[in-house]
Amino acid sequence: MFIAVFVGGAAGSLLREVLAVQIPGAPILTATFGINVFACFILGWLYAVRHRVHAHVLHLGAVGFCGGLSTFSSFVAELERMATLNIWGAISGAGLEIAVGIAAAILGEAIGRRFHRPGSAG
Repeated sequence: MFIAVFVGGAAGSLLREVLAVQIPGAPILTATFGINVFACFILGWLYAVRHRVHAHVLHLGAVGFCGGLSTFSSFVAELERMATLNIWGAISGAGLEIAVGIAAAILGEAIGRRFHRPGSAG
């Protein structure tokens, strides 16, 4: 399991660095907004299919990949930088990012449950 977490974490971290350079932050959104929302979606999907995949796949995907892809430290650092310019923009951005992340996780779980029902081929 440690190797799965390591490999997934490395892949997620590298992807985050590549995408973070290409996706600039908007006035009230962090640069990692889309990345974090995508990670939430994947986590929701993995939650839905957790009983159909091996534990190592969950460790590689949820703990490793999504843990490396999304990053709380970058989120907080970006919010702190935004707060020095506009405190209400930073607060609004934080609330929006959290709400959209939760919605993405719910959507990912719904899709996972719809297409990966017990007994289905997918």
